Amino acid sequence: MQVALTLTPSEMLFRLYRLRWCAVGATFLVIGVAHWALGIEFATAPLYLLCISLAAWNVLVGLRLRRGWATTELEGFAHLALDTLALSALLYWGGGSTSPFVSLYLIPIAIAAAALPSRYAWGITAVAAGFYSALLLTTTFAPAPGGHVQHSGFAMHVFGMWVTFIIGALLLMTFVAGMATAVRKRDQSLARAREQMLRNEQITAIGALAAGAAHELSTPLSTMTMIVAELRERQAVSSTPDALTDENISTLEHQLTLCKHQINNLLGAAEQARGEAPAVRPLSQWLAAVVDRWRLMRPEIQATLNLDGVASDPAVMLDDSVAQSLINLLNNAADASLQNQAQGVAISARSDASQVEISIEDQGSGISMEDIERAGRLRFSTKPEGRGLGLVLSHVNLERIGGEVSLNQREQGGTCTQVSLPLAPLQAL
Repeated sequence: MQVALTLTPSEMLFRLYRLRWCAVGATFLVIGVAHWALGIEFATAPLYLLCISLAAWNVLVGLRLRRGWATTELEGFAHLALDTLALSALLYWGGGSTSPFVSLYLIPIAIAAAALPSRYAWGITAVAAGFYSALLLTTTFAPAPGGHVQHSGFAMHVFGMWVTFIIGALLLMTFVAGMATAVRKRDQSLARAREQMLRNEQITAIGALAAGAAHELSTPLSTMTMIVAELRERQAVSSTPDALTDENISTLEHQLTLCKHQINNLLGAAEQARGEAPAVRPLSQWLAAVVDRWRLMRPEIQATLNLDGVASDPAVMLDDSVAQSLINLLNNAADASLQNQAQGVAISARSDASQVEISIEDQGSGISMEDIERAGRLRFSTKPEGRGLGLVLSHVNLERIGGEVSLNQREQGGTCTQVSLPLAPLQAL
C-alpha cells in the first residue's frame, strides 16, 4: 500500500501503460474462452475491435513515454477517464451491468485516489459511477417490449450490486484519497526537513571555518595596518606629497577598518549569543548606518536610500547578523548591476504596525523563474566566480527571527530583492 500511495503522475502513466497490455491480453483470452470453449453467444466483433483500438492507443502511449516528457495531473486524469470509457464499452457489449467484470470500475477509482489530487479522483469516481448507472438503465431496467419495466428478482440483485459499488467507491475515495494526501504531505515535510538539515550542516561547517580564519587573519591585518600607518607618516613628512597616494592610503585605511570590524563582530558573536542584547535603535537610523557601511565597501556603486515609507520609525533591536545579511543582498544587487554595465542600486524601506519591508532594486539583466524558485534554498550563483553562499546565509539569518527573502522580476528590467521582517521579534530580540 505504501508504494501505491506515493505514485507520481509519471509513475501512474507508466503503470497504466503496462496494465493496459495486461487488460488487452486478458480480454482477448476471456472472449475466446467464453465464445469458443463455453459456447456463449454474444457479439464478438465489437469487442475485438475495441481491444485492437485500445492496443493501438497503448502503442502511442508507449512512444510518448519514450520521449521522457513530464506527465501532468490533468493528463493522468484524461488517461483514466479514457480507460473507464473503454471498460464501459467492453461491458456494454459483454453483458452490461450483469457482467461479472463490472467491479473493475473500482480499479481506475483506486488509482486516481492514490496518484491524483482529490478533485481529479472525485472526477474519475463520478465518471465511473455515471457509466455504471447508464449500463444499469440500458441493460437491466430497460422497458420490455410491452412498455413495462422489468422488476425481476435478478434485476433487483443487479441493482443491489450497483448500490454496493457506489458505497464501495465512496469509501475507497474517502479513505485511500485521505491516506494518499497525508502521505504526500508527510513526504513534502520530510523533503523540507532534509533540505533544512543539509543547509544547517553547511552553515555550521562554514561558521567553524570562518571562526578559524578570523583568528588567523588578525595577525596579517595588524601588520598591514602598521605598514599603512608608516606610509601615512612618510606622506605627511614628504616635501612633495602626492594627492593620489594620499587618496589610496585613505582607501586602504577604510578597507582595513572594515575588515577589523567584521572580524571583531565574528569573534564577538559568541559573546552576544551568551546573552548580550543588541542596542535599541530607530529603524531608519539602523538602516542608514548599514547602507553607509556598505557604501564604504562598494564606493563604485551609486546607491540611493528612500526611507519615506518608514513613517512611525519603530525602535528595533537588530544584531549584526541581520546587517550582514542585508549587506550580502546589497552586494548581490551591486554585482548584478555591474554585470549589466550599470552602477545603480535603489534601497527603500517601509513599515507598518506588524512588519518591516526592505526593497533592493538593481539594474541587472534580471533573474529567471527557475532561479527564483531555488533562491535561498540551494547554493547557486549567476556570477562566474560566485559560490552561492551569500543568499543562503541571508535566508538562514533572517529565518531565525521570522523573516524571509524573496526575489522578483522587475517590469523595467533587473531584480527586486524583498526582505520582510516581523516587528514583534525585532522589538523584543
